[in-house]
Amino acid sequence: MFGSIPGTPPDNLEQASLGLAFDSAGNLYAAADGAQTIYKFAPNGSRTPFVGPNAFAPGAYPSGLTFDSSGNLFVSTECFAPFFCEPGSDTILKFTPDGMESTFATGLTTPRGMAFDSSGNLFVAEANPIPDGDIREFTHEGVELPVFASGFGRPEFLTFGPPR
Repeated sequence: MFGSIPGTPPDNLEQASLGLAFDSAGNLYAAADGAQTIYKFAPNGSRTPFVGPNAFAPGAYPSGLTFDSSGNLFVSTECFAPFFCEPGSDTILKFTPDGMESTFATGLTTPRGMAFDSSGNLFVAEANPIPDGDIREFTHEGVELPVFASGFGRPEFLTFGPPR
């Protein structure tokens, strides 16, 4: 085993990790949603918290993770019970390599998978109830573009292949 998240036995869905991403130095980042923490695993397997509960609003938990070409970590957040959250209250946060936080996008519903294309645009899979799943697109400045694709049954993961 490479590493583990504290308090996360395999059958404990309250502490599940939905998001995983590698930075350019080979560090693995894992979102522990129930703990409202993102852990950083060095290539040797040692674990340290990258950001903790203070980085997230009450009831908001990290879900999807991806890095841009500048080394910034983008984190989609979802609101879970026991907090009641209206559809469209989820966000995407941006963390610089030293952990400085800013809000990148708001108004999302169940954002999960995220990936950057070769132009630096961020694509986000919104796992809305079937059949309303969307793939949304944002410029690198955070401007939302028209919905890229719609009508999917709860899309959760995205990736782009290497440039040709």
